[in-house]
Amino acid sequence: MKKVYILLTLILATCFVINSFAATIQVTGNVTTNTTWTRDNVYVLVGFIYVKNNATLTIQAGTTIRGDFDTKGTLIVTRGARIIANGTAAKPIVFTSNQAPGDRDYGDWGGLIILGKAPINQTGGTADIEGGVDNAEGDGQYGGTDANDNSGVLRYVRIVRSHYMSLKKLILFV
Repeated sequence: MKKVYILLTLILATCFVINSFAATIQVTGNVTTNTTWTRDNVYVLVGFIYVKNNATLTIQAGTTIRGDFDTKGTLIVTRGARIIANGTAAKPIVFTSNQAPGDRDYGDWGGLIILGKAPINQTGGTADIEGGVDNAEGDGQYGGTDANDNSGVLRYVRIVRSHYMSLKKLILFV
């Protein structure tokens, strides 16, 4: 009987160890349907990743998202789309660089950009975000007429070492 308990304990311990290693997922395409990123994975943003088509990106508490250094990985929530990043004090959601710890620096990645539909102080009521984020589909446009626009929730979220340097200007996204 003692051997059975020891065997069960070893099996359970092995399961916990295996589950403690997060898989790394390279995010290379846009989020166009409702999607959940889970805390058991690490997500690496490669290039500009747009949340669009009225999709909602939900990020579980304790999830880590890293921006790729070479492509200045950036998460852009477009008008009409939403982000629900609801971390906790014990399990914050962390956006950071994909560089090795100790080698991380400001400007390693592009950051998090949320483009809503609320009124802005701009002739015409809309504008395009700077830094090359806009594309042929107009995914870099923000502003509008919806004073009750809700682009989501950021709670217990840390955004570390982000900004994007365009050829024309320095833009800080924090």
